Amino acid sequence: MRGEKLSDAIVYDKLKLLKKDFFGYIERNTVKVDANLPVFYGYVISAVDSSFPTIADDVYDDFIDSITFKVLDVSSNSGDSEYIRKVIANAIRFKKKKGAEMGVNIVVGLKLVKTGDYVHALDYLKKYIALDAKIGAAIAYCYQSLSHREFRKDDESSKNYRPGEMELLARETLLTLTRLHPPVNHLPQLQLDDPAFLEKTFWQMVFTGLEWFPSEKWFVEIGLKNAVFTNNADMRKRLLEIGAERFYSDIYFLREMYYYNLENRDAGGAAGVVNQLIKQYPDELEPIYLGLKLSLMTTRKNSYQSFRKLAATKSMPPYLLEVLDFCFDLLNHEQQDAINRINDIENEYPHLRYYATVLRYLAFDFASDNEVRIKKAKKALLDSVDLFCLDELNRKK
Repeated sequence: MRGEKLSDAIVYDKLKLLKKDFFGYIERNTVKVDANLPVFYGYVISAVDSSFPTIADDVYDDFIDSITFKVLDVSSNSGDSEYIRKVIANAIRFKKKKGAEMGVNIVVGLKLVKTGDYVHALDYLKKYIALDAKIGAAIAYCYQSLSHREFRKDDESSKNYRPGEMELLARETLLTLTRLHPPVNHLPQLQLDDPAFLEKTFWQMVFTGLEWFPSEKWFVEIGLKNAVFTNNADMRKRLLEIGAERFYSDIYFLREMYYYNLENRDAGGAAGVVNQLIKQYPDELEPIYLGLKLSLMTTRKNSYQSFRKLAATKSMPPYLLEVLDFCFDLLNHEQQDAINRINDIENEYPHLRYYATVLRYLAFDFASDNEVRIKKAKKALLDSVDLFCLDELNRKK
């Protein structure tokens, strides 16, 4: 194997199998692993080095982090601070990148959140609040959980209710997140094999944030990003409804609603969003483009021509209209008209010849007798034109 150069996909699959093997070993031999941590980690490193001598350092370190989380997750000693210290020392000892303690600290902190040791979890997680929204949410969750242990005289529904110190820290953490705008699902070590507990803390704090700070749209934005990433359709719908109710004039939520309607084949709903966008943002080109995109997908000529006329009136770049016209011709089976437009684009806009080559290739696939090939070409065309047009429109702002 040392003489072989494996593709990234093959390496990933083989690493996944090796991880699964180690997870099984840890579950069956947790007492043995705990009693011989240096030997166990040495065995892990030997297996990775011999099977994957050329993997990147960050992949190598992420593998160690996942093993570390599993060791802590199944061990009966994970509540012992001295045991945790030993696990950390052994994990860091073999990691390759600088700042190797960050991944291990996050892994340990998340394990402590999972087991309910919120005080010690905060010690490991607090300094990483800006790295990922799920870490920030976990920190706020720790403070909120600790607040339930505080003695209070006032009932929460009472007008005289005053939050305790831990609840105030939870509120402060959530407000800090709205200022920092950390990404979500950004760190590989957050892609855990059992992410349910982390998802639970994230969603609880998103909706707690919306309850405490109803005008802070960041909670809906970051929730939508996570819902899309995790394919959580129910949560995505719920957040879009909240966004539409509280931030009905915000272009971000209207855009998200538009694409949600498209994905669910609700052309009427998407058309309604387009009309609302055009009314609220009459000087913006993006709403008009979204109308053109919808017309392309429904292949309605009258609708397309209406939006095209509006786009020309609002000074949308002519080359974008040419590309969209090509797309409309192709989707309406006007093969020769589409090819003629490609020729015109190449002659009139030399800087777009690179893209014209791509479009010509897709047009060739549309002429195939293979329905599967045509279907794939159609999706590739719509995705490509969408990315191209949006990128060009963003440059014009």
